[in-house]
Amino acid sequence: MMSMRTMGSLLVLVLASGCGPRLKKDANAPAASNLPDAPVAKMAVQYDSAKLDAAHKYTADGQFTVSGLFYDKDGAAKDAVVKVSLKTDGGQVVSRAYEIDLPSVAGTAAKVEMWDDGFLTVVVPDGEAPQPGFQTSSESVKAVSLEQPGQAASTCYFGKEILDGQIRFALCEMQTPTPRVAFVDAVPDAPVAAPPAAGEAAPAGEAAPEAPKAN
Repeated sequence: MMSMRTMGSLLVLVLASGCGPRLKKDANAPAASNLPDAPVAKMAVQYDSAKLDAAHKYTADGQFTVSGLFYDKDGAAKDAVVKVSLKTDGGQVVSRAYEIDLPSVAGTAAKVEMWDDGFLTVVVPDGEAPQPGFQTSSESVKAVSLEQPGQAASTCYFGKEILDGQIRFALCEMQTPTPRVAFVDAVPDAPVAAPPAAGEAAPAGEAAPEAPKAN
């Protein structure tokens, strides 16, 4: 179990196990050999400072740009426009949605390191209403059930990097006809304590960690 807190409301993320949900790569996505060789994303955000609170969270609907994520066929970077919409309850913000404006990055591709250390390549075709295709570096990737106040629950695959403003890249609804690429709020819990050094016993009341399983 892993949880994240966002905007004072609980954002529940349940790690998928062998018997839980798994995200499969899109059977209709371009073959790996046909995907553009996009650089691995090194993202940065440019916010509208007039709409930010002290934690760099939006206090009103708006938009920002993300650089270092999408690249065209010539290798030139293209900034992505991300639209922010707030959900409120009794005047209090309970969640924020960050939707990538796909027409702003039509004709580009992105390659993102994901939280299971695999990679996700997203291809956005040309056109006014492009439908993204994607390819994961694994047939089956670690999926997460995402629940945010005021928003429908979904299953997502998350980027490893947490950006300024505590957001991270996400691919959601991979098993539907229209997978969605977006950003989500993400403030990780405190790191798990390091396992004891070789030869040392685990602290009283705690089980020794399991050895990593071979792939």
